[in-house]
Amino acid sequence: MKLRQSVPKITGNGPHREYTSETTYRRIAPHLRRVGVTRVANITGLDRVGIPVYNAISPRSFDIISVYNGKGATEIDAKTSAVMEAVERFAAGLPMRPVAVASYTELEASGRRVLDPRSCNFEFHRAYTLDTPICWVEGFDLLNECAVLVPQFLAGYYLNFHEVPCYPVSTTNGIASGNSLEEAICHALCEVIERDDWTMADLVSNRLAGFAAQEDGTPIGAAISAWAQDLHPSVDPDSLPERAQFFMDKFHAAEIDIEVKNITSATGIPSFQAVVSEFISDSFSRSHHGIGTHPDAEVAVVRAIAEVAQSRVVDIQAMREDITAAGEPVEKALYHVRRSNRANPDAWAIKPSSRPVRLQDVPTHPSSDVMDDVRTLLDRLRARGLDQAIVVDLSPPAVPATVVRVIVPGAESWTVDRNKIGPRAREAWDGTLNTIRSAYAKRQQRTTGEQESNA
Repeated sequence: MKLRQSVPKITGNGPHREYTSETTYRRIAPHLRRVGVTRVANITGLDRVGIPVYNAISPRSFDIISVYNGKGATEIDAKTSAVMEAVERFAAGLPMRPVAVASYTELEASGRRVLDPRSCNFEFHRAYTLDTPICWVEGFDLLNECAVLVPQFLAGYYLNFHEVPCYPVSTTNGIASGNSLEEAICHALCEVIERDDWTMADLVSNRLAGFAAQEDGTPIGAAISAWAQDLHPSVDPDSLPERAQFFMDKFHAAEIDIEVKNITSATGIPSFQAVVSEFISDSFSRSHHGIGTHPDAEVAVVRAIAEVAQSRVVDIQAMREDITAAGEPVEKALYHVRRSNRANPDAWAIKPSSRPVRLQDVPTHPSSDVMDDVRTLLDRLRARGLDQAIVVDLSPPAVPATVVRVIVPGAESWTVDRNKIGPRAREAWDGTLNTIRSAYAKRQQRTTGEQESNA
């Protein structure tokens, strides 16, 4: 796989685009029927926020859903975003011709470079073992600059598969489209890191903090909970740049409070979660969120805020097949999109932090070149001990768009798929617990010393 050394961005610093949204849409529009899109619709007006949101509708998709969505600062941005999502899902479901049909054990013994299925954070399918013959396709490891075989089931996105899959769930994590290979890879890497950061923040600042407050039930438990929540603090809204303020002002004009949390991990690539909570009716979700990740902190925070608007409008429209009635049970893999008519105002994601962070204090890596972004993303993954970033080209034939799946073994994704918590997430959980225990022990020692001194 050959990447260009330089891919200048059309607008200078900012998102990973080498063409404008207008040019991208003009290129892809003649091919919409080829990828199954029969209608593109503006659904912005369903909500009062006013941030542009579009649908691309594919009635005969291979997917669990047939309605894809896009958002942006302008209508053409949102329209282009929606159709490019439809393109990537279409491509991910296409059949691929395997380069090998064999077990992992056989391939490893033969000396071929092959991804170890155990290295990804998924439980095995109940009928799969390392000795099970399966289909393998070729990918390219960007960190080691070599070809490597990966399971076909992992490379694509399949609801029905022709053989025993290696994992019980298929996800779209790391599948992305773009005008070029470089654009698509950049988008995919951002998504993989986004899900990793979201999982880490959710486990520590949401779940661990909640357990501390509930289980202890004392001022000490409340203090521990507040401390854990502030490990991923709110972003001071006054510190946001003009582009982000444009989106924030839309929510404020609609009289909707929005909270933005800094969920950037030790990887150092900026990630943010934005959340709104509003009661409209018992049948409507009480809260909606958006996540954004990008080497440029400004781009990442804008994506998170804009995605909240998309989440609200899509919920109101209720056309997606994965939208359920509020409170209705869903399978674990759909927890992150299920409707809930309840929201805890003291929950980490909704409650403002006692010590917000300014956006200028969040690590950021702005650039004017897509390949600079790609190199930054890869360097940060390597620095955190993730030593593979495998790209599989899924691009559909005769369509002027590139689609890839990027697989980063060891990256966390539990918040999205609810399948398996990996070693890095367990380390974050245990490390936070150990810090809490150490602080609690020191407090107890001080208390005991004060009591003995008074005696």
